[in-house]
Amino acid sequence: MQTILSVQNLVFNFPTEDIFNDITFSIYEKDRVAFIGPNGCGKTTLIKLILGKEVPNKGNLTLLRGLTVGYLSQDVIQSEENTLYQEALLVFEDLIKLEKDLQVLEEKIALDPSNQKLIDDYGKKQHHFLINNGYDYQYLIDMFLSKFGFKKEDYNRKINTFSGGEKTKMSFAKLLLSKPDLLILDEPTNHLDLSTIEWLEDYLKGYEGTLIFVSHDRYFINSLATKIYEIENHKISYYKGNYDYYVNEKRVRYETQLKAYNNQQKEIAKMKRFIEFFMPKPRFVSRAKDRINKLNHMKIIDKPQGEEKAMKINFKGDSLLGKKMIGFEHVDLGYDKNKILINDVNALVLGKDRLAIMGDNGTGKTTILKCILETLAPINGSIVRYRTMNIGYIDQHHFDIKGSQTLVENYMEEFPMMGEKNIYNHLGKFNFSDDDFFKTLDMLSGGEKMRLVLSKIILKEYDLLLLDEPTNHLDIITKQALIRALDDYEGTIIFVSHDRHFVDEIANKILYFSGGKSYYHDGNYQDFKELEKQLFDLVDTKETSNKDEKKNTKIKTNSLSLNKLEEKIKKIEIQIDKLKKSQFDEEIYSNSVKMKEIDEQISSLEEELILLSEEYLERA
Repeated sequence: MQTILSVQNLVFNFPTEDIFNDITFSIYEKDRVAFIGPNGCGKTTLIKLILGKEVPNKGNLTLLRGLTVGYLSQDVIQSEENTLYQEALLVFEDLIKLEKDLQVLEEKIALDPSNQKLIDDYGKKQHHFLINNGYDYQYLIDMFLSKFGFKKEDYNRKINTFSGGEKTKMSFAKLLLSKPDLLILDEPTNHLDLSTIEWLEDYLKGYEGTLIFVSHDRYFINSLATKIYEIENHKISYYKGNYDYYVNEKRVRYETQLKAYNNQQKEIAKMKRFIEFFMPKPRFVSRAKDRINKLNHMKIIDKPQGEEKAMKINFKGDSLLGKKMIGFEHVDLGYDKNKILINDVNALVLGKDRLAIMGDNGTGKTTILKCILETLAPINGSIVRYRTMNIGYIDQHHFDIKGSQTLVENYMEEFPMMGEKNIYNHLGKFNFSDDDFFKTLDMLSGGEKMRLVLSKIILKEYDLLLLDEPTNHLDIITKQALIRALDDYEGTIIFVSHDRHFVDEIANKILYFSGGKSYYHDGNYQDFKELEKQLFDLVDTKETSNKDEKKNTKIKTNSLSLNKLEEKIKKIEIQIDKLKKSQFDEEIYSNSVKMKEIDEQISSLEEELILLSEEYLERA
């Protein structure tokens, strides 16, 4: 297997902080590598070193010569004056030029069908065009742009008219279309819809190049990673497998190292007692010195770190197990009667339930939380509170914490009776250290802001917690601490999250929003996914039967489920591929009549493929 990236004895420091101390590792062709570790450990710095944006203090970092490297950034966009579609077409400039060359050759062959040189030239160029997806690039552009949430009406908009988030999605789509040899992704699931994340996972599983990614999404890592490098304490550790393997193997290594550490500490204590006892006695000085020499040359085993740094969280709340808390009765959600996001939501939340609200961005997840809080009224129907309750709410805007106050000053203002010493101790439970206490709010990272919000919410007692994306900006270790705390919480939880592992660990009920409808399910996300296909296929069947009464199209696609439609598309693609390959046979390309017949068959099938693909994209 060819080595893509080699790192040897690399050392990197910032002026006030050590990042990497003598790390060595290699990445090979077609590897799927996840870099993991707590926030601030150096994951993004390592990516910058690989990209050449930072230079190591010592050691070597070598990329394979001629390797094309793709990294998600705004630099992927060539010109914001281009339209969305023009920018996407830039990926296929060479193919488009080749396509024009083929058209010119076709015209020449039509005028001189017996010219063998023209036919041979056409065959070679068409083969290159074929194996590089020349006949599919427009379909690929449509598919990728659609998956990242763009509609056909967006194609002629200039890039500079899109929002920052939309530009990032455009960059991502263009990056994937370009298919670099080495694809580097830093938190790729941030700000993506749940359906887009799941599509991205499936796409990357079949990616032909090498993949390096940084992620705090355990589901995503488990789905893709074949190797894991953990960055911790300025070192890097290798695990061959996905995240579940890493968890088990790390526990085994921890226990092994702890046992070795304890045995060595006993041996050291025994030597020290020997030295202390025999050194003053002249007859045994040489033996004591021998023990001193052994101690001085002993390779000390470091004490392994477990989860000492995990947050200590304890939410307060009374158990109202099985009692009615909140009911949703035929609720329509939205901000405008003319633009309803979700129709006819019906659900019941009981005491100690953990209801996860899931779905793509813009489907009404945060809207329903605002309706529960009564800061927004539903368009139709009612949300019933069956009892008086104290509600604790964390929304995504809590991350907009700003100001010149220090962390401690902010706490003193909000909790004046708590006392400075208690504030220090309390913040320490949330992994804030002495250096952090005097940071201003403007200096806090996203993860630190989330920890600050959590540290405040647990000081009060709530019957119901409403949490809007509570794991945003948290690393995996901190997420696990939050999961344990919510497991121990006696109250009721309603939360919005696209973090599938978090939902699986917490939720006992799912309210899923899709296509203007809600799906209510008892169980966690994994259970829901097993039933999702049946649920959505039932909806597809019902909707297509209504459409078929109104439409009489050339191709009856609406009667097919998405899976059947996908199978039909694949069969036609295989037919087209076989026909195109047959044009390289001498008996075909030397016979202009047969060539024309096959071209007509290909054209007919491609027209059918376009209709099927448009139907698939619209419904998917």
